[in-house]
Amino acid sequence: MDPATHQPDQARPAGYHERLRTPRWWYLAAVGVAVLLGLEFAVAISGWVAWAPFALLLPGALLTVWRLSSGSVSVDGATLRAGERSVAVTEIEQAIDLSPTELRRLVGRHSDPLAFTYIRSWVGPGVQLVLRPPADPPQLGRQAPGEPADARQAPGEPADPPQDDPLPAERLPEPYWVVSTRHPDQLLAALQAAQAAGSRSR
Repeated sequence: MDPATHQPDQARPAGYHERLRTPRWWYLAAVGVAVLLGLEFAVAISGWVAWAPFALLLPGALLTVWRLSSGSVSVDGATLRAGERSVAVTEIEQAIDLSPTELRRLVGRHSDPLAFTYIRSWVGPGVQLVLRPPADPPQLGRQAPGEPADARQAPGEPADPPQDDPLPAERLPEPYWVVSTRHPDQLLAALQAAQAAGSRSR
């Protein structure tokens, strides 16, 4: 059989998917907290009604911990997804492995307010994804071409200094992403494979 027939399958990048689950002992801690709170009610209430708080607190505590584990990070084809956000791998200029200390520093006092962060404190390490700057970055405080001057200004009167008109936050480009992952090396490898596959398909 011609080996060339298998070349597309070999060039296909392997996907990556990670569920950012909470530690298992969190479920035991949630049960303990629910039991302690239920006992507080049981001391003050007599009869079968004393068991009602347990019926509400135990499922609620377990559901809260399970909901915290619903976050995920994945590389599917040419797209990286972090939670409900996504970015094309071709828009990622550089990917940097972050230790837990470096991640905390990057999202703390040294963080950029425009950066997108998808972190989970119980995960630890992560990656920084530096995005490519837009080809036509937005300009702040400039008059659009052909925009008429203020009609209230009298002829010959000196023009008022331009006023900065800040753009809404959703229109400003994000400089980078910070994403939690327990396996930074695997995520970086999946990104490199996806970028290499995209460059070969052009």
